[in-house]
Amino acid sequence: MNAITMNAIPHTAHDGARALTESRSLVHLGKDTATLQVLLARGRDLWRQCIGEKDAGRCPALRGIGEMQMLSLLLTAIVDRHPALLCAADATPPEVCDAVVSASADRLPDCVPGPRTAHDACFDHRPNGLAVLSSGTLGPPKVIWHDHGALLATAALTQRRLELRADDRVLVTVPLHHMYGLGAALLPALLAGAEIHLLPKAHLLSFNDALRASAPTWVYSTPHLLRTLLQRKHTAIAGCRGVVLAGDGIPAPLHAQAREVFHRVFDLYGSSELGVIAISDANSPLALRPLDGVHAYPADAAAEHSTLIVAHPYAATHIVHERTLHACPDTWDTRDIAQFREDGAFAIRGRADLSVNRAGKLLVLADLERAVMEWPGVALAVAIALDEDTTAGKGIAIVVLPASPALTIDALKRQAADALPGYARPDRYILATEIPRLGSGKPDRNAITKEYLHE
Repeated sequence: MNAITMNAIPHTAHDGARALTESRSLVHLGKDTATLQVLLARGRDLWRQCIGEKDAGRCPALRGIGEMQMLSLLLTAIVDRHPALLCAADATPPEVCDAVVSASADRLPDCVPGPRTAHDACFDHRPNGLAVLSSGTLGPPKVIWHDHGALLATAALTQRRLELRADDRVLVTVPLHHMYGLGAALLPALLAGAEIHLLPKAHLLSFNDALRASAPTWVYSTPHLLRTLLQRKHTAIAGCRGVVLAGDGIPAPLHAQAREVFHRVFDLYGSSELGVIAISDANSPLALRPLDGVHAYPADAAAEHSTLIVAHPYAATHIVHERTLHACPDTWDTRDIAQFREDGAFAIRGRADLSVNRAGKLLVLADLERAVMEWPGVALAVAIALDEDTTAGKGIAIVVLPASPALTIDALKRQAADALPGYARPDRYILATEIPRLGSGKPDRNAITKEYLHE
């Protein structure tokens, strides 16, 4: 059997690379289809033509994985341990990269050397790994280095937890330049030997078409894209074994709709620095369970609210922050507020730095957002802290994207009065025609705050 077995978790770079090269996965991307072996052979030719033997130490930027040539370069970098930076197609590679690789379907890649600068602290001592440019959800993007073998080891643990198989058809609708699309979706499916359909720029029409054409047994999506799909699709997908979701939490009604269509819903929790940390039991979003070997625990077990600490055996090795290279610590404070159950499973309530004190109580803004998104006529809600103080404490506003043009601010206020305790009721309600988003599909909180802070 070419797929990795349930107990054969690769513990070294050599083990993981061998498991990947032995996979018999068939990959569909756009109008192109190729086996993994063909992709790796093509990628090795491209690396030789672009970088050359004398420049093997360079760190090229793989800007967006939207077609087969760039996918070939990415997979070959992981298997053959080439240093590379993974970022969005429209991203500007930071100074820690001294070359840019661009590729299109009709030509070979060009390698454009960039200047060495006095600020490039990583040039002479750059880690040998795959660097990922974070999406910058809560601040400036960071460059995060992952060991190639560690990426594959985490992918193998994920594949085992979800029980992905060689006879699966996996539809991936999330960008491959993020750790979710790469480390939680693509690599586990490849290790399983599954047939893979990639939609790195998915939207409602392409998502619907892919569901019909590929008849997937597994689907990877974001809450935003899923919400859009389920507004129109209500019939169950025959033979589907589950949908995997990561990102912002989804309200209970949407979770129930997803179960009707995909049968099982698995919530995945991870980060750019750690990769996949935990996956929930089927249809149990409040029961996230760490992957084998991952240790997750509260920073203060006696506190009512505590941030989550994670020790991950395959975490990132280095992070560049403000042009300075830092080695990653053995334990990582995620800054996410977690609630633990007696059986060791946990749920994420939201970010500690996206929480405010109101009337002596901690209001986690993500809790407020989930509550508002359960109200009639609400498609999306984003809560922001205001610069002003109120009698309840720090001022908050709720920015709402309506699902119905009939939704009004007065209706939101009435719903808040009926459903929310006094300390959780927003001081300001804003109806938005659109919500700024990051390339990952998540709301761009920095842009939203800047736009609506003083409205």
